[in-house]
Amino acid sequence: MILAVDDSEIILNFIEHSLNGKYPVTKAKDGKSAINILKDNDVYAILLDLNMPGSDGFEVLSYLKENELITKIPVVIITGDDNKETIEKAFSYPILDVLNKPFTIENMDRILDTINNFYERKKNEIE
Repeated sequence: MILAVDDSEIILNFIEHSLNGKYPVTKAKDGKSAINILKDNDVYAILLDLNMPGSDGFEVLSYLKENELITKIPVVIITGDDNKETIEKAFSYPILDVLNKPFTIENMDRILDTINNFYERKKNEIE
């Protein structure tokens, strides 16, 4: 399953539509909900907005790091924030990529390729 985390229902629905038939999508509207989902489910990848009311994407990144999941689950940041400090802060974690809003289905296909390549590299490291 891919976990999509964003406070925008439009973005969450677009992600779900873009991945239709490729991967099941579970949606969360804030960081706290995302963390609860992560505690109870196996997640293939996370598409994570940084700026959300309440608990934000950085809380999710901290949770992943504290629980040694940050290098096991690929995280793609989805953001409309072009603030240099925010992006640099995100890259202080081992995230896989950044997808700037607005994005297209073609962008989503590229991100899926990047996620699949992440798992291919992991598999090759084990062998």
